[in-house]
Amino acid sequence: MAGSARITQKLNPLLGSLTITHPFHPLCGQNYDILEVKKFNGLQRYSLRTDSGVICVPESWTDRQIHKLDFHMTHFDAFTLKELAQLLQSLEVSVNLFDKSKQEE
Repeated sequence: MAGSARITQKLNPLLGSLTITHPFHPLCGQNYDILEVKKFNGLQRYSLRTDSGVICVPESWTDRQIHKLDFHMTHFDAFTLKELAQLLQSLEVSVNLFDKSKQEE
């Protein structure tokens, strides 16, 4: 082939659009039209039309995931993390005391 053929995907208005929400993705906060929805290893992926071409992103990187699992967007502050650490530490102590009492029997 002398030249390369460009494949143009048609926009499916029924699929709508989505926003990339992954905080480290360079396109975070931007909205894109969905060209196609695929499942790979049981996870949903979206093909999106961007200014520079078509990209594929997992559902967990989009606002579609937020509607399913709101707790994924929960952020912990230092105080909450400290409380969690203390709780885990106390559970560890409780387990150790339980193991000691079992060994003494």
